[in-house]
Amino acid sequence: MEGGEFVQTTEGQTRLLVPRLSLTAKVPPKTPAFFNPSAKLNRDLSILAYRTFLPRLKEKTFADAFTGVGARALRVAVEVPDMEQVYGNDVNPTAVEMAKKAAALNSVSDKCHFCIDEVCKFLLRGTEAGERFGIVDLDPFGTPARHIDCVLRAVLDDGLISITATDTAVLCGIYPEVCLRRYYGRPLNNSYGNETAMRLLTSLIALTSSRLELAIKPVFAHSTMHYLRVYATVSVSSSEANNVYNNIGYIMHCFQCGHRTAVQEFDSSKKCELCHSKLKIGGQLWTGALHDREFIAKMSEGAERQHKKILDAAIEEIGVPYYFRADEISSRLKTNPYSVQKIIEKLRACGYMASRTPLNTGAFKTDARIDQILQVLK
Repeated sequence: MEGGEFVQTTEGQTRLLVPRLSLTAKVPPKTPAFFNPSAKLNRDLSILAYRTFLPRLKEKTFADAFTGVGARALRVAVEVPDMEQVYGNDVNPTAVEMAKKAAALNSVSDKCHFCIDEVCKFLLRGTEAGERFGIVDLDPFGTPARHIDCVLRAVLDDGLISITATDTAVLCGIYPEVCLRRYYGRPLNNSYGNETAMRLLTSLIALTSSRLELAIKPVFAHSTMHYLRVYATVSVSSSEANNVYNNIGYIMHCFQCGHRTAVQEFDSSKKCELCHSKLKIGGQLWTGALHDREFIAKMSEGAERQHKKILDAAIEEIGVPYYFRADEISSRLKTNPYSVQKIIEKLRACGYMASRTPLNTGAFKTDARIDQILQVLK
């Protein structure tokens, strides 16, 4: 490569051409092109999801709206071999040139199409035949909010979307006004902030879909480092779109005693039922399921150990829209931390539902209130 700026590396089964500095720099540079090696887990999981979803597709086409050097698009072309056409887009001509060269390296040039365009123009232009895409991926710098409409308009009926948000400071409560503007909901800066964040993102996707007479069904969601990522099917259905608010609500959180609960209706006057302090409100946000157990079980069949840990926790997860951290509980009890598994076993033995969560390895979900958890563990 010119000046030694780009080097060849392998991720999964795919050869990529990436900026040399991106492999050594603490923060991957955006020039001459962007590649984030620490997002490998994110891309690994997406390959498992796309392989699992592929048999459902009418048109086996994939679109990568922010392709960079083509890491995700090329991995789909190579590692999801039955995907017939792969489309990648970026505004950086150097990145697109490297993606095309890497496609040739992997002998997949015949089914890879790369272009340089604004994201919405690329998505709404569709495939070479002007059709919508079977799967659409959106993995931007920061917020995906401004492009959600375009993603939904670009995906086929009964297709799949995968959307990343990396503006976690906004979604986890550091900038609540910005969050309200972008996601139409208030965040909670607390011990389960990444779950509230995931549900704010999913709510935005669901509400935008309903405006377009579409309905979404989340099938998998995960959070790693600063990544929040949601996978959802999209279907044309005005009746299901009408029911969107069945899965939209609020989280009420007490910063005094740690009590938390989900409610359907907004009520700013509500006090904590345990200590009568004023409650903080998170939302509106998605309170429904984030995981389709059957779908994730199929994903897990071809997974490596590090992926299976996340997927198995997602399969096990109970339908409570918040979690409790083990260290949070031990701090209130003023004891050494119990293991998550021990807490789950003790809660189940007392008749409560309890499970792990893929959103935090040091946390658990339960239908028990915090006072009941503390009583069980005393």
